Amino acid sequence: MRARRHTGPAFSFEGAVPRRLVRDAAVVALTFAVGYVASSYWFGPGPLADGDRSVPRVLEQPLETARTALTGAGLRSRVSDERPSPEVPRGAVLWQDPPPGMVVPANTVIELVQSAGPAPVTVPDVIGFALPAARTVLQAAGARVGRVDTVRGGDAEPGVVIATRPSPGNGRPRGSAVDLVVSGRIEVAR
Repeated sequence: MRARRHTGPAFSFEGAVPRRLVRDAAVVALTFAVGYVASSYWFGPGPLADGDRSVPRVLEQPLETARTALTGAGLRSRVSDERPSPEVPRGAVLWQDPPPGMVVPANTVIELVQSAGPAPVTVPDVIGFALPAARTVLQAAGARVGRVDTVRGGDAEPGVVIATRPSPGNGRPRGSAVDLVVSGRIEVAR
């Protein structure tokens, strides 16, 4: 007797194969969703727990306003230094550590550096310069010419700076006046 052998198609979507395909796709989708939620929680910009706080930006604010903002955010502050700055006005916050936006535990101390305002300028030595040249040098240094007194006599030729008030090398606030003493001519009456 001859036996007949029946073979089906090599690949069929009937039966267990579609269920296995759906199950595998569901496992992949669930793994992706769990990974996405976990990484969003871990790397997200928001606070990680109720006790964590985001550091507010207090740069260029007056010191008392900055301290109030930090206290309101559940953080503490400490002024650690004072540095000159040509852009940030005196008494405002120049620098903060940790930086704005960083998430820190509640009651973390935020280090603040206060601005001392523009750095003082050093009075340049213009003794021996003609008055127009002395004006140019003082303006370039960040000072301005104040009162000009003329002293008659001496060996210097007329119109030459023989002294400054304050003396050269002293620090002055930017834009402040420097008084000059200039030599003059002796007028002889006939």
